[in-house]
Amino acid sequence: MTSARVLSLLVLLAVLGAACGDSPDVLPDPRDGRSGLQMSGLLRDRQIAVSVGLPVLNTTDCDVNDGPDRDVCVIAEDINGELLRVIFENPIALQEGAVLPVGSDCRTDAECDEVLDAAVIEFELGDRPRVRAESGTLRLEVVEPGQRYRGDFDVRLPDGSLSATFDLVPRPDELS
Repeated sequence: MTSARVLSLLVLLAVLGAACGDSPDVLPDPRDGRSGLQMSGLLRDRQIAVSVGLPVLNTTDCDVNDGPDRDVCVIAEDINGELLRVIFENPIALQEGAVLPVGSDCRTDAECDEVLDAAVIEFELGDRPRVRAESGTLRLEVVEPGQRYRGDFDVRLPDGSLSATFDLVPRPDELS
């Protein structure tokens, strides 16, 4: 065996050995390809599947026609190319490590903004009216307001259910 092959084999073994070691507690920066939204389920009697690496993250007012407020929105396309928006109506309740029930009987943006003991999540597919989740659970692992939201949810809607995992960050062009 030539010395170049021996060296290549040693490098390969070192890399494989490093991969088998303990994984770090801190994940790499999601902007290095670790961010995204994966969601599936039934929305308005339509099968939904979303898998996108860098959806749009909006942390201002996602429903400007309903009066000024703050929201956290995720904007992506489902696998059929239809625009999907996930709107967290009460970002004040989004706290790192929180496990929140989903659902509230709040009626206005101002009322929903003040809900602290539950997550108020709405979904909008294409030009169809929004649908609010009625029940379920939202789990948040990381919350850096306006910068990163990582967690998962499993929600029930009046006419379906959705499950998702997410690691949301602003797009690089949104940071400037």
